[in-house]
Amino acid sequence: MVDRTRAARHDRARAGRRRLGCVALVATTAVISPVWAQQAPADGTTVLEPLTIGADRATTATKTDTKLTETPQSISVVPSRQIVEQGATELQDALRYSAGVRAEAYGFDTRQNNIESRGFAVVEYQDGLNRMLASGAYPLMPRPDPYTLERIELLRGPSSVLYGAGTTGGVVNMVSKRPRLDFGGEVGVQYGTYDRKQLQFDVTGALNAERTIAGRLVGVVRDAGMQTDHLPNDRYLFAPSLMWRPDERTSVTFLGLFQKDNSASSQQFLPVAATLKAPGGRRLSDRRFLGEPTGDTLKTQQTAGTLLVEHRFNDWLKVNSSTRFVKGKVHFVEIFPDVYSNPTNPFHPDGRTLDRLTYEVRQRNQAFTTDNNLQFDFTTGVLTHKVLVGVDYLNFRLKGAKASGSTTPIDAYSPVYGNFDLPPLVRDPKLRQTQIGVYVQDQIRYSNWASLVLGIRRDHAEARVGDTHTVDNAVSVRAGLIIDVGYGLSPYISYSESFQPVSGLDLYGQVFKPQRGRQYEAGIKWQPEPGTLVTLSAFHIRETNRLTNDPENVLNTVQTGEVRSRGVELEASWAVTPELNLIGAYTFTDAKITKSGDSSEIGEGLDSVPKHMASIWGVRTFKLSDDWAVRVGLGVRYVGATQSSVGPGKLNTPGYALVDGLVAVDWQNWSLAVNAANLLDKRHYTACRTFGDCFMGNRRTAIATLTRRF
Repeated sequence: MVDRTRAARHDRARAGRRRLGCVALVATTAVISPVWAQQAPADGTTVLEPLTIGADRATTATKTDTKLTETPQSISVVPSRQIVEQGATELQDALRYSAGVRAEAYGFDTRQNNIESRGFAVVEYQDGLNRMLASGAYPLMPRPDPYTLERIELLRGPSSVLYGAGTTGGVVNMVSKRPRLDFGGEVGVQYGTYDRKQLQFDVTGALNAERTIAGRLVGVVRDAGMQTDHLPNDRYLFAPSLMWRPDERTSVTFLGLFQKDNSASSQQFLPVAATLKAPGGRRLSDRRFLGEPTGDTLKTQQTAGTLLVEHRFNDWLKVNSSTRFVKGKVHFVEIFPDVYSNPTNPFHPDGRTLDRLTYEVRQRNQAFTTDNNLQFDFTTGVLTHKVLVGVDYLNFRLKGAKASGSTTPIDAYSPVYGNFDLPPLVRDPKLRQTQIGVYVQDQIRYSNWASLVLGIRRDHAEARVGDTHTVDNAVSVRAGLIIDVGYGLSPYISYSESFQPVSGLDLYGQVFKPQRGRQYEAGIKWQPEPGTLVTLSAFHIRETNRLTNDPENVLNTVQTGEVRSRGVELEASWAVTPELNLIGAYTFTDAKITKSGDSSEIGEGLDSVPKHMASIWGVRTFKLSDDWAVRVGLGVRYVGATQSSVGPGKLNTPGYALVDGLVAVDWQNWSLAVNAANLLDKRHYTACRTFGDCFMGNRRTAIATLTRRF
């Protein structure tokens, strides 16, 4: 329950200061730990190893440590330094400058990350394991915090051979910070727009004299508001981790996480008639809240433990095992305007009043997921093989209750809060999903200039919802070839597939088949020198078995829908000098509906997928002396116009260009950085739909961060 009266603000601020103080004490205690301190050099200035803005290796595309120039598929790597310098506070923010990615498809969303690649949603993974867990279930869980991540890897296009059930858009894999043997760390405080106050700390080092055990503790405590009036955006996060490395061949790492978020839905589903299509003087404020301060809430809590084991038996055999157990709970209440009954004009005759709808859900969930594989390294004549044979398993359970209905209307232009009702909750049937997959992949290298990747996978997925039991089986394949032709140029071609189970039954009680995705991709990678990588790719994707209306029975749904997406992407990272780094991207995407039960949809573009996107970001470091340096960053990102055609009529949302900036001063082990997103404070809409709603883009935000490294 949230009530932002003046008294409540005052009490909450005092409580926030007490919480920040407690965490500061904990962080300070960790910093002065004698076990860690004895590992530091005499001058006491050891810091975490720096990362360059570019990265030339990744594991997500092959589940092995492979150079990007030996990977025949488009993949982006966002290292932690780029995350920090761009001031990313959400996963979406960190991918704004990646080619092919619509990182904020529906604006800032406290419920989930809305990330699309090549016109389709992506699946979130963390440390190689599925983070979204339930196929088709509403992913109400705490959003990942970029401060806890070492890097982010984005694999574009279907990826079921290695990851099983998933969307056609691809996989975004977040790699958590791991313990390091050298002592180091940082403590930082932030203050920013919407009264954002945050304490963050990161400490790591060896825990024994033999330097076989290392620990790390990452924490975030935040007390903040958001662009939508009256709503909090608070977080408590602690991520302890341990690493045991008894010898050079063995590594065992445990990653823990406790995260508790107190927020509410930032999405207000404001009417098109009062935003994009509003007559003069009738446009609603970007901050307008049409719910209830004491009703709307989104409280999520998650506890997770991940065990990562690597052991190399000899020069030709290695075992990798990743296992995670997660428990979570959520309470979500949202009160929002009914713009759907009459999308073009949802107002009462007075032109001010809107009816409202309610949605409430309480859930508890738990998941066990594991991925285990053997890696065989051997040669056959002139061919070098890296063969991966693995099996993964997922078991997800969810129970809860929900309710939806209507409540009292509200004056959209002068809202008065406090009068609302919520219908009683109704228990949902329990959900259980399991998936087991077996996969084989062979990376074949010829004479250090050609790489062929072949893979095949068999999946068995089951879902039980109450008395309904569905079973899906699927076989997925991939193939790719990349050749080093000299001068740093590596052309490639690839083919990949995906499958995604579809929950529910048709009117006649028949279960739906999985959606299938197929991608053909060709491109070229250019790496003339370390620190520079340019990737040009062209892709053609078809997604089939999409749900669509039955033309012979309006009450039924059939799987005759098909979508085609094709386009071109260009992405470049360039370390011009040690002091100047640039990254840039351009994307052209043509995504259309090619088959549908509604003939009027055929040939129309996918909702909210822009044809053109472009971005460029650069950071310049000015070394003033041995102790002083200034960093200046500037970026521009452009998102083209989008169209919505699902529903009555068509609706175009204008494109927009936003400017981001960074100014930072570094002195010895201190750093003061100011990040600004949408620096010119441009008002924009990320998407408006023919359903009748509009999604606001974030106005200018600025965050100042003071950091002490040690």
